[in-house]
Amino acid sequence: MILARRNERKVRSDWEDLLGGEKAEWYEDTKSGIENNTSLIRMTMKEARDIKQLGDIDEALRFLKIGGNVIQEFTPGLLCLLKEMMKFSRMVSAMAPVSPLLPSRFHLAELNNLAVLNQMLHQVVVSAKQRFRLKLRIIATGVKITSGYLLTRIDRVLDRRSSTENEWEEIVNAGQDFQQLTTESVESFKNLMGSLPGGLANQLAENLRMRPSNPSLPTTSGGPA
Repeated sequence: MILARRNERKVRSDWEDLLGGEKAEWYEDTKSGIENNTSLIRMTMKEARDIKQLGDIDEALRFLKIGGNVIQEFTPGLLCLLKEMMKFSRMVSAMAPVSPLLPSRFHLAELNNLAVLNQMLHQVVVSAKQRFRLKLRIIATGVKITSGYLLTRIDRVLDRRSSTENEWEEIVNAGQDFQQLTTESVESFKNLMGSLPGGLANQLAENLRMRPSNPSLPTTSGGPA
């Protein structure tokens, strides 16, 4: 077991060396776009809750609405990225070891259950490529669940102008879950880019650029000033 852990760390280290040149630039571009959107979502959720606690419900609702708009615009691009990653992962000859999602990192029960399922099936499938695609499917399902949950809860609070602390706390917790899923998406993209030969990596980058909801292109221009 000790040797296996050492070998896994060695493989991961070797994979880092493969992520250089243009592939590193494409990875950083996509990572930056995802993190920009995620940061805006996190910021608006936190500001909304803090302002609500200060008693300005109108301003709090305005921030909450902005966060909901970013989630709505960003989710299709993130799902597109995961779909493209799934397709291109079938073209690689080898891939670095993949770790399953951890249930303890999620608040929503549905995501906790998905992470448990990921851990169970992770032990069943054999190859790293199979485990990688399994994790992508789990992440994509989690993104759909969390995005839908957030938009529904946000619309409910906006419609009723609710100031109930429990409802706002649920939104903040789900926002943290959404951020965790985007972090897992970025790590998976890094793994894939390190395993793709230059030509395929370039094709993946071009495919993402042609998508209208490309997550590597920040959609934060309409954020709060």
